[in-house]
Amino acid sequence: MSYYDFPGALECMGKWIVDERENRNILYVVQTGDAVDEGWVPKQWKHFDQLYDQFKDVLPYFPIAGNHDVGLKWHGYEPYLARSYVQAIPAEYAFDGGRALYATFSAGGTDFLLLGAGWESEEDATDWMNGVLQEHPNDVAILLFHGYIKKDGSFTKVGKLMYEQVVAPNPNVRLVLCGHISGTSYRYDEFDDTGDGVPDRGVNTMLYNYQHYGENCGQIRLLTFDPAQRNIRVMTYSPFKDRYYKDSYFDAAEFTLEDAF
Repeated sequence: MSYYDFPGALECMGKWIVDERENRNILYVVQTGDAVDEGWVPKQWKHFDQLYDQFKDVLPYFPIAGNHDVGLKWHGYEPYLARSYVQAIPAEYAFDGGRALYATFSAGGTDFLLLGAGWESEEDATDWMNGVLQEHPNDVAILLFHGYIKKDGSFTKVGKLMYEQVVAPNPNVRLVLCGHISGTSYRYDEFDDTGDGVPDRGVNTMLYNYQHYGENCGQIRLLTFDPAQRNIRVMTYSPFKDRYYKDSYFDAAEFTLEDAF
């Protein structure tokens, strides 16, 4: 979308988020990478800012870098780390200038931890991420990676490492969000954290990566947390097209993850 700059689409997405903020109690905008097609081309960030500028003074934004953000033709984190919202991350909440980051917030009587590592930063930031998770043992942790699972639900190479080295050892991890691979996918894993042979925790993982196919764009995924039932209701909608989009795993535009946090 940032490459083609389809007229009005990105701005429409940002306006919908702001317009729906109170009605849907939207607290955060999160992004799992590839805000642009080529991070070393300034005009693509200018296109993306048509979306970002709508909510930047209204809602907090939690992004991680994708492989396109750090560049394909050219390569390096410099343009991404120069972004204003990355520069604004307090040093104590960032790893290596923003290649990984975390944030905390409370809602509905629950304390949440957002924790993410960008493209090719996952392994370098593993010890740092584990330290953050251990410092917030009572927070419900939501992890963001760019590449983590594939279309069939199996792990990418780095995803397998993150599963083994970050997700499995930390009982507060309950949800993993990722992108990179085109389309949607899902997997569910159970963990016996106490070693008694009985699962203590389930972790839902969702891949969400719609692309710009002509005019068929503008998809936003909304996660609605129910603090009473501990469920997460998932909906995918494009305000630009005014239509809902099915998740390929659940075969539905709306579905619920039960006992999810």
